[in-house]
Amino acid sequence: MTSFQKAKDRIAQGILGLSRSYSGNKRSILRLEEPCPRVNCLDWLYAQAGEVKLYWADRDNSFQMAGIGIADQARGEVIHSYASVFQAISRKLSSGDQSRYYGGMGFYPPEANRGRASKSAKAREWKAFGGYCFLLPRFEIVNRRGKYFLACNIAAQHIGELLIKDCLGALEKISFSVASRAASILKIKSLSLSPDSEEWQKLFREHIQPAGKMAYEKIILAQNTSIELTSEVNPLEVFRKLTQAAQGSFHYYFQPLKNCAFFGASPERLLKRQGVDIESEALAGTRPRGKTPREDAYYERALRDSPKEELEQGIVVRAIKGAFKKLCVSWEADSKPSVAKASSAHHLITRFRGTLKDNVDDARILTVLHPTPAVGGIPRAEALKAIAKLEPFERGWYAGPIGYIGYDCVDFAVALRCALMKDNLVNLYAGAGIVEGSSADEEWQEIEQKKSIFLNLFRKR
Repeated sequence: MTSFQKAKDRIAQGILGLSRSYSGNKRSILRLEEPCPRVNCLDWLYAQAGEVKLYWADRDNSFQMAGIGIADQARGEVIHSYASVFQAISRKLSSGDQSRYYGGMGFYPPEANRGRASKSAKAREWKAFGGYCFLLPRFEIVNRRGKYFLACNIAAQHIGELLIKDCLGALEKISFSVASRAASILKIKSLSLSPDSEEWQKLFREHIQPAGKMAYEKIILAQNTSIELTSEVNPLEVFRKLTQAAQGSFHYYFQPLKNCAFFGASPERLLKRQGVDIESEALAGTRPRGKTPREDAYYERALRDSPKEELEQGIVVRAIKGAFKKLCVSWEADSKPSVAKASSAHHLITRFRGTLKDNVDDARILTVLHPTPAVGGIPRAEALKAIAKLEPFERGWYAGPIGYIGYDCVDFAVALRCALMKDNLVNLYAGAGIVEGSSADEEWQEIEQKKSIFLNLFRKR
């Protein structure tokens, strides 16, 4: 008997031991977890049947989770308040619980959602995701710093004979035989841009005041690239290619329906909280990676020496400093920005660490931090109104918080370098920061460069 089968058998015994007359907290989550051999989490996920699939990995892969099915969920069509999102989850978790809800939220914060009319045609593309959605997987493979576990999550309120039967049946179907499969050829049939280059020039001009000053200290404007592939493709195939091309990033995959997924490889952490300790980072300013070490060093120097990029990153640093002053009893930040080297780009980065004040909860943290000027703008409220008015598509989860919520921990990346995919249709999202000294052509090229890591995965017809 293999070690994988032993782990499955022990979890099956635990499921059978659940009683229909469970008398504990009916709102709690029960977790059965057993050690298992090392396995490639993405290959395992690809081999599983079922519609719902989830994946999360931090930048160094010290924590990975691949999940299938739904044990519980917190979902809403609109974010009325961050507090309601966190409370719907936290009340079900308890101290020592390793269960985590994985998912994301829309870009626009609650105050910006009030009275905002979404672009209905594009908003339909986000229907399966809602304003927010966090799922607790039924089964998971978890990698915690090289130690692997098979886990089953069960919501106590649903315990009964039918649930036990369903869980045992689903457990039996879990496969650990990861056979090699021929990769699909990802060919582009058609491609369209929103805004296109002419519309982008017009949007850019709208932010230049008569005296030559920018209308906002900083604003992020984005583009949606709509791609039709020549044939239907499993989104997980595209995501697997992306993780190989974009190493050293936060990797996330959220598939609520068959062949419908939102996924990406983000270079930027929004917030991480463990107990009263919190981390965040200001990441802004972009230069491409070079094809040779010499060219790469040239782009890195150009990033460091650019007054415009320094200004753009400084605006984000100032905003996060202000947030940490409100949230923390003590905090520290890097004395000067360093260069973060993602697979496709260099970025300026300043890291923040702090200890939270008493009674500061996750809803308060997110309210103060998101969206940073790295994805929104300054002044924040005015920039958000302008983005909602001017961008010819619905951002949905693009540039929103994506990650997980646990009992005493939260980890969110910013949903960047991302795609929304359904069947043979792919929407890519990328933006650029406009500040004093920006030019429409340079910002357009920055967006093109950010998309390149995705476009390189596809072939033209």
